[in-house]
Amino acid sequence: MIWIDITDSKYVLFFRALLPYLRELDEVFITTRKSYGYDECARLLALFGIQSVSVGGYGGGERLGKLKARLVRQEKLLELVTAKSPRIFLTGVSVEGSGCAFGLGIPVVQFSDTPIAGSSVDVRLLTKVARLSLPLSELIFYPFVLPKECFFLLGMDEENLKSYGFIDVALWLDGIEDLRSQRHVRKSRFLDALGLQENLPLILVREEEYKAHYVKEQLDVLYKSVHLLHKNLRANIVIMPRYESESLLTEFGGCNRVKVLEQKFFPQEFYPFIDVVLGGGGTMNLEASYLGIPTISMRSLLLFHDVFLIRNGFMQHTLNPQDTLELVSENLGLARGENKSAFVQGDVESAKREIVCTLKRMFY
Repeated sequence: MIWIDITDSKYVLFFRALLPYLRELDEVFITTRKSYGYDECARLLALFGIQSVSVGGYGGGERLGKLKARLVRQEKLLELVTAKSPRIFLTGVSVEGSGCAFGLGIPVVQFSDTPIAGSSVDVRLLTKVARLSLPLSELIFYPFVLPKECFFLLGMDEENLKSYGFIDVALWLDGIEDLRSQRHVRKSRFLDALGLQENLPLILVREEEYKAHYVKEQLDVLYKSVHLLHKNLRANIVIMPRYESESLLTEFGGCNRVKVLEQKFFPQEFYPFIDVVLGGGGTMNLEASYLGIPTISMRSLLLFHDVFLIRNGFMQHTLNPQDTLELVSENLGLARGENKSAFVQGDVESAKREIVCTLKRMFY
């Protein structure tokens, strides 16, 4: 049995793409976490029809809360997993799962794309999650945009590191652009369902993961920018919350062209209709850039992926609301680019097969 613990919404999409290949190797058992204001993983798994067990919850933005939640969750995982005796453990960013598996003698395999909260190989920038989980690994897979030296800082040997030739979003976004032939009909249905005007451009806003351990504080620049865009542009604005949506509904409830999404959508249900992405996060900026959608980052820090996007002209970055207004205005109406080839070195299908072959060779 393969045990997968998914605690980040990005890894729902990631492992969903790998599941058919992993199931060829062994039976798969999936755990996740769910709590008030942090149920995105569980909701996405349900949306995709992926069976999982919710174990424990999220501790919030404070250190003490995070620690307490991790201790409770790890104990619950221990009780659940002991009876199942999995052969290997796979995860993206699970501290609790990694510690539990390591303690039980189950080989830990990590897929890591953010070991460092920055864009330089500096031990001072190692994330807390990386420090608490990656050194327990017998094998780490990572995308080609990361320097392998990041993992040397954690004491990993090169023989236990495997780079794959694609940026993660390439796993689940193939085929979405094929829907653009139906764009106008489908956009009408999408906007009508949200109560937005069909004849206006559509801006997608994604909050930063401000409760994450590597984000120092929640900046208000993104929210100020939304107010400025609403005041100065004739455009629909859709905000995709990171955590609970109540504060967003309160702040933007009086803005007639701003919609806070409270339901989950498949990527193909909204990306074909988006004209500009204003992103405080990482994964959605990568997704939009991959699809050639003009993307403006408002992250409080730049990671290796962000630098890759900016250097290649796939994304712009600002932390100034007025600059945001100008950049969005310039990008509205621009034709989409073709960026897919820069996100993949070789063939994604072959890379997926190679990942499974590596697991089989090392652990079976």
